[in-house]
Amino acid sequence: MSDTPSLKLDFTGVDIPFGDGKDYTLAAGGANGHTPAAEPVPAATGLVATPLAYVDMKSIEWLEKPLWQRSAFQLLAGPKGAGKGTYLASLAARITRAGSQVLFISSEDSAEIDLKPRLVAAGYREEHCYLIQQHVRLPDDVDELRTLAESLGNVALLVIDPVANHIGNRNSNGDVEVRDAIAPLNKLADHLGCLVLGVRHPGKDRSRGALASILGSTAWVDTPRSVVMIAPDDEDPQLRHIQVVANNRSPNGAGQAFQIDAVQVPGLTEPITIAVPLGESAKSVDELLSAEKPTSRISGEELQALIVRELGTGEKSREYLNTAANEELGASADSVYQTGLEPLKKAGQVKPRKAGLDGGWYWHLTEEPF
Repeated sequence: MSDTPSLKLDFTGVDIPFGDGKDYTLAAGGANGHTPAAEPVPAATGLVATPLAYVDMKSIEWLEKPLWQRSAFQLLAGPKGAGKGTYLASLAARITRAGSQVLFISSEDSAEIDLKPRLVAAGYREEHCYLIQQHVRLPDDVDELRTLAESLGNVALLVIDPVANHIGNRNSNGDVEVRDAIAPLNKLADHLGCLVLGVRHPGKDRSRGALASILGSTAWVDTPRSVVMIAPDDEDPQLRHIQVVANNRSPNGAGQAFQIDAVQVPGLTEPITIAVPLGESAKSVDELLSAEKPTSRISGEELQALIVRELGTGEKSREYLNTAANEELGASADSVYQTGLEPLKKAGQVKPRKAGLDGGWYWHLTEEPF
């Protein structure tokens, strides 16, 4: 038996993020720079080293430059009313018209009232657009998402809106918990060659900059390949600006502008918003969002009124209520519970429900049938 030391290598994992886990051995110190031959060995536990000689370099492939990449998990954030849903419908419609598939996971917007009307208004091709209506939990369901996307074929865009609703009972302020939940979306995007787009909300206080205002752990902005944010214009109420504010693959690039218009959709009585692209923007999203001032101290009555109003349309997750209260009133997550939910619960107006053993907490009005 040779005394030459060996390295454990995983060649099958190269180019296949969801590899079969097989290990390979390679004699250390290959002579004269020649690529040594690999011999498969039974799978073993422990760390596996892959030589970079077996990794093929690839350039960034753009879905829509300078904002959206293929093979990337990216985050989209913007304040309430900025037009995130309207913009996403426009993006999805363009992708379907190019013949690719779009898959939505939408746990806040109504499919009948919000999602489909926006897509129809944007001119989408319905045969290329799909909605997952079951609750998806990250990272548990990533393999199922991969299998489903592969069965559809040619999926170019997977939207998770909002992504924080799908991390179960993990603490959205905890770096490790958030990273463990969403990091597999990077491999999913790379494996499918698609854009996985998670939607997240910024807080009301943006005095430290747009990126720092995104609610929760810093892992929300550190884990995705890039963070894209939308900001309302400071002069025209119908104008919006969208820009990459953090990117670990390429320079951020110039922002883009779009206008919010409304059109009639056949069969509906109310006009539906659409996003009309206007080309390159001359304004900075970070400066627009940072210029907004935080609100003053809020009262318990204001907070409780907001909670009752939101629950009046149906059961909501604690994460949803935290986001709504922060965006509208600037309330912290602790305030939402201590001066909002807890007093309402003691007064018998609201009740919580645990969504399964590993699920999060959901709240509903006591008179609401459940």
